Amino acid sequence: MKRRISLFIVLAMLLALCPALAESRDETVDFVVVGAGAAGVSAATEAARQGKSVILLEKLSFAGGSSALNEGFLWACGSDFNALTGKGYSKEQMKTYLRESSRGNANHALNDNIVDMSAEIMDFIVEGGAKFYTDKFTPSGADARDLDVFMAEGAGHSLFNALLAIAERYGVIPRYESPAVALIVEEGAVKGVTVQDAQGTYNIYAQHTILATGGFLQSDELMDRFMPEWNSEYPYCTAGATGDGHKWALELGAYMSGYGCGGVWRTEDGKNGYHVEGGLAPVLSFFMVNIEGNRFCNEYMGADKNQLINMQTGKKAYCFADANSPYVALLEQGVANGYAYKADTLEELCDVYGIQKDNLLASVEAYNKCKAEDGQDPFQVPLAYMTSMTTAPYYMSLYDPAMNTNCLMGLATDAYCRILREDGSAIDGLYGAGEIIMGNLCGGTTAGPRYPACGSCLAAGIYGGPLAVRHALGIIG
Repeated sequence: MKRRISLFIVLAMLLALCPALAESRDETVDFVVVGAGAAGVSAATEAARQGKSVILLEKLSFAGGSSALNEGFLWACGSDFNALTGKGYSKEQMKTYLRESSRGNANHALNDNIVDMSAEIMDFIVEGGAKFYTDKFTPSGADARDLDVFMAEGAGHSLFNALLAIAERYGVIPRYESPAVALIVEEGAVKGVTVQDAQGTYNIYAQHTILATGGFLQSDELMDRFMPEWNSEYPYCTAGATGDGHKWALELGAYMSGYGCGGVWRTEDGKNGYHVEGGLAPVLSFFMVNIEGNRFCNEYMGADKNQLINMQTGKKAYCFADANSPYVALLEQGVANGYAYKADTLEELCDVYGIQKDNLLASVEAYNKCKAEDGQDPFQVPLAYMTSMTTAPYYMSLYDPAMNTNCLMGLATDAYCRILREDGSAIDGLYGAGEIIMGNLCGGTTAGPRYPACGSCLAAGIYGGPLAVRHALGIIG
């Protein structure tokens, strides 16, 4: 009896010292998706739709990522919802626009595939319960001034909840507080991930691994390495955007594509200008100068504008409009709430911040002359977009780029979201979707990031996730 008890004790000690002898928690599936934001949920849903086994991991105690914090803007091309509303570009229009917007620097083949994917997936999520307004749209921003983008009812939070509900109907339930801590790599190919949870560490072996870990605005390491000039600004994104997927892929020889980050502007009292009454004055005043009184950019730019403002003296710009502006009511709202100034002369407005008056007046004169004579604006603002700067009273507001909202730099991929090494070869078994690959869609450089249009980051995930899954299964490509 004593001997039998001793054997049990020895066996227990061996199990404690050798976890491999205990029951293994390791699992094997077709797909493992890391990150349960819009991109990860969309990828996992597509895998389940295709009849494949899939595990969706989320390191936080809740799903959504930055997609649940955004405005819920999304474009689509050729969908039934486009036909219903009469809004949006055709597929060919959108492909052409994305090429032009990136100044030729984006991953055009990937953009084309995402555009082609958009119709089917948009109709799928609408049929599944995602709700978009049919009578209210948002201008696209950037260069596509005639593109009306769909707006989710209830913004990004409601849109994400609809995506998550669709996933759950296909049996996809995020595995919360289960961070992937490493990729499993065998002979250069990714074979899954190692997971750390409250019970310990285990492996998920998968034929295909999709990184949907978002951006890296919350990572001092990666911000200092790739975008140091923006690391001092407040990241307006999920706490989970620490660049985990970027770090793992970079260790395998991956490289970054694109540059910069989306952003909003800060009011003088430190608030997000997008979310305060009267705070829209800077982006509705389409004549912009630096403290020296000189224009320095196309005022209709998207996120590129923030980068160029950040390069000016004091990292600020000053936005003007006159009494003929179609946005006078909103500008007056800015004045009433202390976010804009109003005066009968431009010289008076210069005194508010110490803008150099002679240069400002010369800039206004050159601008007005160009507009009056149908000239060519040196900053490529189309004549039809040039605003009046002739009639008092005048308005002025401060544009102070502040909060970073999404990464416009991400891991380089091929046309099907496969993550690439610097030599151009694909890392076998590894895909990316969503913000982690946004640099491919934008094609920005240090001279100016390019955010194509409102809704592009969600498009990279909601359409990019299914694109990755279908390529992995040999359905496309």
